[in-house]
Amino acid sequence: MRRMTGLLICCVGLLASTTTVSAEMTESSAERFADAYFYDIVMDHIQGDDPANYHMTDSENISFGPLLETYVPSSSCYKTGETCTFAPTKEYVATVFQDDEPVNVIGTYEQAAGTYAFSTFGSDKETPKALTDVKGDLVKYSEASAWFDFDGDMLTALTSNTKQMISGDEISTEAFQVLLVEENESIEGDAEEGMIGGAGDSSSVHSDKTESNKPTSNTNRLIGFTVLAILPFGYWFLKRRKAT
Repeated sequence: MRRMTGLLICCVGLLASTTTVSAEMTESSAERFADAYFYDIVMDHIQGDDPANYHMTDSENISFGPLLETYVPSSSCYKTGETCTFAPTKEYVATVFQDDEPVNVIGTYEQAAGTYAFSTFGSDKETPKALTDVKGDLVKYSEASAWFDFDGDMLTALTSNTKQMISGDEISTEAFQVLLVEENESIEGDAEEGMIGGAGDSSSVHSDKTESNKPTSNTNRLIGFTVLAILPFGYWFLKRRKAT
């Protein structure tokens, strides 16, 4: 009984310590977070995973490029007749260098007011080098995984995927807005078509979604934890009964 109780206490203590470490991995600014944690995060991936999965080797000669705040198209960019502007995301990314070669991208974001946490680590092979060439604002169009260098008027494509999206090396803000409006209308049209085409099955789809949204798995998990928690007491109670 004493051994089982001790095991439960150890499990609870381990869970509490893990949560505390995760919660403490924050800083008051993007720069402070980068200085405190970027190197350790990269080394964890080098030592704990297969570094080849991150376009890296096992070399510990790691350095970082400057922190770049990312911007995304605001809602105005999707509306004809409005001025397209780009909104800051409060996420900062930096190129990871290994043996002075750009190999990956790492980032931090504002989790809450004045609190920055880890956001991302990982990219394709082309993006790390592309980010070292940014001279203006770094704009990301997430829907197409496209990256631009924005000088206040023109958007310069930073990757081959981005060049393919705009059919060239650069695009004006106005032309980019036209592109987004057309793409948005196309997506909405496809969605409406799908709703009309699938009307006969709408009830079953709704039923499936309703079933999947039920908190059954959470309830089962809670029941499982409860059973595990009371097992030692059940064991102790049975021993008492046998003794009497």
